[in-house]
Amino acid sequence: MHNRHTKSHCLIATLAILITTALLVRAADPPKIENGGGRKSKIENIKTLAVLPFFGGDEKEKQLAEKMRFAVSQKLSNDADGGGRFDRMDNVKVEQIISGLQIPWAAGGAAGPGTLPESDEIEKLLTTLGVDNTVAGIVKGRKLTLILYEGTKEAKRADVQIPSDKESPKLAVERVLTELTGAKFAAMRQVEADHSDPAVEARFAARANLIIDGKFENGVKEGKAASWDAILGADHYSPPVLSAQDAASLPKDRVAVVPKSFAGDQAHADGHCLMLRLSKNVAANNGLACISTWIPVESGKKYRFTCNYFSKGPTTHLFINGYGVMPDQYGDKTDLEAVRRQLYRAQVLPTNKNERFERMEMDFTPSSLKPADPKIEWIRVNLYTYNHEGDIFFDDIVVKKLDE
Repeated sequence: MHNRHTKSHCLIATLAILITTALLVRAADPPKIENGGGRKSKIENIKTLAVLPFFGGDEKEKQLAEKMRFAVSQKLSNDADGGGRFDRMDNVKVEQIISGLQIPWAAGGAAGPGTLPESDEIEKLLTTLGVDNTVAGIVKGRKLTLILYEGTKEAKRADVQIPSDKESPKLAVERVLTELTGAKFAAMRQVEADHSDPAVEARFAARANLIIDGKFENGVKEGKAASWDAILGADHYSPPVLSAQDAASLPKDRVAVVPKSFAGDQAHADGHCLMLRLSKNVAANNGLACISTWIPVESGKKYRFTCNYFSKGPTTHLFINGYGVMPDQYGDKTDLEAVRRQLYRAQVLPTNKNERFERMEMDFTPSSLKPADPKIEWIRVNLYTYNHEGDIFFDDIVVKKLDE
């Protein structure tokens, strides 16, 4: 009897610890990178989300499954309906909860690897995660099947053929996610800036830069770039200004202003630049970002964004986020920080590792997506990076109005 009671108490205690841990994980889950205020949004239509590890049968399918999970996670977190629709739990935390529940995930179900675990184990996991929506995935050959759970119940399935490795899976992933969740994805322009009008080019050359400290020189005396906000989860800070020696020892997943010579491009070695240093873990999950301060703009007018970048690994995923005044029932209507809402987003064409500083640019027109929404009054430039570990450098950030 004593042994049975002891085992029962141990089992209850173990389950209590697992459930408590899961709740704490959700409570500590960092806000989305686009939320410059660092507070978890209270807007009612944002859904909490978890993306489970995807299944594949053989080694090739498992590798593709891992890539597709990453793509699905990023698309739902950052791009669904212009961003802000889902508040996603970190993929590493999802895996930690699976491990804590002792679910042999990689083994799959009764049919073996590449299949879902038994329904009781899935339900146990979904209950512990406690999110609104969960996405699971199975790769068989080049076919990706996604399963959407609402709470603990399966709601829908959708599948798509993933193109060959020589082609981008972007459109295929967006198509299947639209079918699965109803989310819409903005088309990315291949022509980023129009240089055909001499009058527009003259205005761009003559006008003042709207970005504050786009060359990262203002903070050299103060010791930090006060007009920029480095973000990793709940951690927000103004990037410190470092010497080349200190930059070499900067920990991973940190942001700093460093001598441009530290980047290693001898043709662009004068002055300072912004450096983001990503670990493999963060690169594969939330990514690392640095966001500008608020920039007043005129809604419906055309602007141009340019910057120079030098990546030793990470992929750029830069955004121009637009904001208007939209009070909700929770916020203080007299507090500007509480009533500003992101209502617009333009995405700069992503870039990968390169050999030197290169220029990227984009023309954009900040305007509300819905006619009933407030007009856009401010933008923020979001220098977001992910996908691969390493250092990436930014300099000469410019935003100028093009219209008369």
